[in-house]
Amino acid sequence: MGWRKTLTMLTLVGETMVLIGAVIWSWLPDLAVYVFVGGTCLFLAGRMLNPVQSDDITIRRLQTQQKVGALILLLAAITMVITPTWFLGYYLTKSAWLIPFLVFVIIEVYTTFRLSSLNNNQQK
Repeated sequence: MGWRKTLTMLTLVGETMVLIGAVIWSWLPDLAVYVFVGGTCLFLAGRMLNPVQSDDITIRRLQTQQKVGALILLLAAITMVITPTWFLGYYLTKSAWLIPFLVFVIIEVYTTFRLSSLNNNQQK
């Protein structure tokens, strides 16, 4: 298995674990934290180590946005782990991780569809 396939598999496994952790958070919060954080670490490693392979400035920008989204996902994982407390004048509750997670999801959906559209246009 090549290096690119390994990174792709790492990213997919991590993304799946993140989604499972987010879904089971309401029912099994203790287990969800471990699944979510583990998935975040795998996803972050796969996304950050994936090299940019295009000379097109738009594709490079979108891949950079994906990497920023992965860092925001890391912020969501950190927020999920910390206990409810005051931080910079704001009270972080147990569900405060949902805000950076929502930002990550919006970035991920946008960049995925945009990259797919660009790839389809280049193949034509």
